Amino acid sequence: MTTISAIAAWEAEGLRLLGTSAKAEDRAELRAAAERIALASRARSAPGFDRCASMVCSLLAPPELCVVATCSRSMKRVARADHVWRPLTAQRFTCAGDLRRAGSSSLTLSGFQEYSRLARIWHHPDSASEPPGMDAYSVVLEIKIEGKRVAGGIYELEVLGDGSPWAGEGFGFDDLDPAGLLEPSALASIAWDPVSRLDVSICVVRKSDKKCLHLITNIMVADVDDDYILFDSLFAEDGCCSSFNNVDGDYTTDNATHDFRLWGAVWDEAADVVRGFIRPHGELRLWDPEAAENGDRGALATETILRRWHASKNWV
Repeated sequence: MTTISAIAAWEAEGLRLLGTSAKAEDRAELRAAAERIALASRARSAPGFDRCASMVCSLLAPPELCVVATCSRSMKRVARADHVWRPLTAQRFTCAGDLRRAGSSSLTLSGFQEYSRLARIWHHPDSASEPPGMDAYSVVLEIKIEGKRVAGGIYELEVLGDGSPWAGEGFGFDDLDPAGLLEPSALASIAWDPVSRLDVSICVVRKSDKKCLHLITNIMVADVDDDYILFDSLFAEDGCCSSFNNVDGDYTTDNATHDFRLWGAVWDEAADVVRGFIRPHGELRLWDPEAAENGDRGALATETILRRWHASKNWV
């Protein structure tokens, strides 16, 4: 059955179902809808459709082409055509020919795939690469004691309120321990000051493609206050964290790294040792020593953190 005959059959069945009880304007509206569908079908199958659509697509930039490709299957075929993307690749990435001659895998890629690959390699900015907001991410967090998990899960990023010393400079995690695994009673069976032996690991999950960005692994307690404990990236095993200045794995005090603070600390009666946490919530920030040297506080603004996450090439 052809597309046109299928539309005619659909119209006839619709009229039958409406029957004599339907109003005349309802039947007229159904006929008009069938005519519009038939007209669009004939236009897509007409010889000039692809030619005209290709001419329009050749005038568009990559972000707009990606939008056009979501309209329909026929438009995706036109907007992803090699003759549309090859000129864009040659214009924006002058090394494309060198990579092909070097035996790059670009030889087996379509025009759209090659452009996307080169954009990832060089991270060439397009208007579509504006960093998303915090709603685009989730966080996987895990708290351990000497390698044994005691708490953790998946959390949504929250805005830090004005009452936080890190307000405007990071993210919060509410309802961090709904099962009460960090309460003093739950940690009582662990000897020798368990809180001081806590370590935390965090990665960010991008919701759009489920890729992950490593932030910190097994960073330990660096400071203890009346209401919270601070986990600092400098207090950890080698290679514990991802730097957002350097990507060579050489972690020094000059690198921007993440810190984590856990609120809700409960002390023992002598106020000597933190025994656990009641209704704890967490806070995450990105500390940049270079910013501190330039007269700033060192803790980066929330918008800057989102831009650095977005620009990272370490998403896996």
